[in-house]
Amino acid sequence: MVTVLRVLVMILCAIVSFGYLRAIVYYSGVFMKTPQILSWFGFGALIYLVFWLFFFSKRDKFWSVFEHELTHVLFAILFFRQVHTFKVERGKGGEVKITGSNFIVGLSPYFFPLMALPVVLLKPSIAIQHQWILNGVLGFTVMFHVISLMQELNPKQPDISNYGLLFSLFVIIAFNIFFLGICYSSMRGLWGDMSGFLQMGYMESQRLVENAWRVFYHQSVGRYFGG
Repeated sequence: MVTVLRVLVMILCAIVSFGYLRAIVYYSGVFMKTPQILSWFGFGALIYLVFWLFFFSKRDKFWSVFEHELTHVLFAILFFRQVHTFKVERGKGGEVKITGSNFIVGLSPYFFPLMALPVVLLKPSIAIQHQWILNGVLGFTVMFHVISLMQELNPKQPDISNYGLLFSLFVIIAFNIFFLGICYSSMRGLWGDMSGFLQMGYMESQRLVENAWRVFYHQSVGRYFGG
């Protein structure tokens, strides 16, 4: 039963990945008409990358570990799970003990850009002429997430080995596309862009399912019943 549920989740993740990738491509076309919107985001991402290469990578990973464990806690609370322990120490790593975890709680640090969330929520309340500042900060925080993901994505990680590498990858990829897509669609600081991204991703996912069903039906049932 668990295997069947995991296969269904993987199929759903593949569908969601397709739909929201299509939405990201659409908004890329929109933002390319005003490239300065993307340039500050890219600049912020580049700044973090330089800092990481020459400074952060040679230091203790305290903040990365802190963000990782805090994300576990956040999603545990969202799913009404009981958090017993939250501990992060320099040079010793971190630990979170949760009662009744699930795959979303367990894998959340690998797909949820926690540091970018306050920026995304703040952007719609900031005047358009100041959006470039927040786009730079957003690029900085998104790159923090991406580099942390690259460092932590290891088959031997308990979070990943608990659910299996293949299943974990499907979940991590789909949710990264979803959440990073929301960050991306916030470039102009408009709720309309973000809600439009969510709606378009859903519609593209639905269209994929409908087309797949249509092909399946005509190639199987329809052949015998004249459909």
